[in-house]
Amino acid sequence: MIRWFSLVLFFGILSLFFRIHFLYVLFYLSIILPLLSKYLLKFIFNRLRLDVSLEPKNIFHREVSRLNITVVNDTFLPIYWLEAISYLPERLIFPYKIGELIRIPSKGKVSLSYEIKGLKRGIYKLGPVILQTSDIISGEEFKNTFNLYERLTVYPKIVPILSGRIHSYQPIGELRSDDVAFEDPSLFRGTREYSYNDPIKRIHWKLSARTGTLQVKTYEPTIGAQSVIFLNLRYQDYLSFDRDYKVELAITLTASLATFLIRKKQEVGIVTNGGDMLIEDTEIAVQKIPPKRGEEHLIRILELLARVVPRRTDEFPPVIYSESLSFPRWINLIVISPRENDQLMKTLISINRRGTNVSLFTLIDYRGDRREEGIFVYEVPNEDKIKAL
Repeated sequence: MIRWFSLVLFFGILSLFFRIHFLYVLFYLSIILPLLSKYLLKFIFNRLRLDVSLEPKNIFHREVSRLNITVVNDTFLPIYWLEAISYLPERLIFPYKIGELIRIPSKGKVSLSYEIKGLKRGIYKLGPVILQTSDIISGEEFKNTFNLYERLTVYPKIVPILSGRIHSYQPIGELRSDDVAFEDPSLFRGTREYSYNDPIKRIHWKLSARTGTLQVKTYEPTIGAQSVIFLNLRYQDYLSFDRDYKVELAITLTASLATFLIRKKQEVGIVTNGGDMLIEDTEIAVQKIPPKRGEEHLIRILELLARVVPRRTDEFPPVIYSESLSFPRWINLIVISPRENDQLMKTLISINRRGTNVSLFTLIDYRGDRREEGIFVYEVPNEDKIKAL
């Protein structure tokens, strides 16, 4: 700016001394051009538009999502240089702050694309994107910040359970029952003669027409096997030197067990005392998802596990006891906690004596897998041990 002002002063002095028409033209142009350049650039810059897309928005561990940013210039004038600074999730990409110099033609657009790899579970906010430029004549800078409302969800790591040792301990699939109140309409058993209290929808019309007497369909009596995973994320229960690793191991174990059981057609639910990345309300005692089966339900569980974080809270055993009362006594109770203690074992034993099948998964490697007073205890110190379950 100082150099341009010196040029204006130079042309002004020359025009006063030599009184040449061309020098007068240069003098006036040196005054007008900085103002014209400044306001034209400001006009164009304020009308820049940003189009953003993130595909896919939900990814599994180590999968890749792509963030596409398009800077659109809808005016008839170009911008000769523009710096676009994009902020990406710091925990997933390095460098997380990426600046690029671009030129945008009139009625044109420039696209920027970034790959984001799901290296760590979580919910990640993308952006902002900062556009900045400056006038080459006046030197004035222009800057605009665009907040992005896209969120990337990275599901927790799922370790495949290969050996299937838990088959001998956990009822997988369907449990036989003699109680016809739990008949499964997907398992056709046969037919019998119609009784006055049978619903009309169960009448087998084709067979009834063929035999001349009303026949009704009968189904296999079953109870869907239900498992509820209790995940302990009480901050105080994890040792400080390996807290981050053990928390992630506990969440990976939960995701792996839920995936394994749901793909064995079990109903699976989850209860955790952990916090939520998206919710700051500390009054919520637990987060829970009722037992259900199916891939959609599994995604719901994985979304919860992607957001959950450890927090300071009350003791975990009372939570297990109170929440277990809301489920049928024949459920499979799966407890995941960093280590066992007397209070926890007493609570699980009392629940087991009600007729509930209880398994405890700890994150230590001390005594080995065992059974104590009806409680199956598994030690999972690392991901390799998950594969061997």
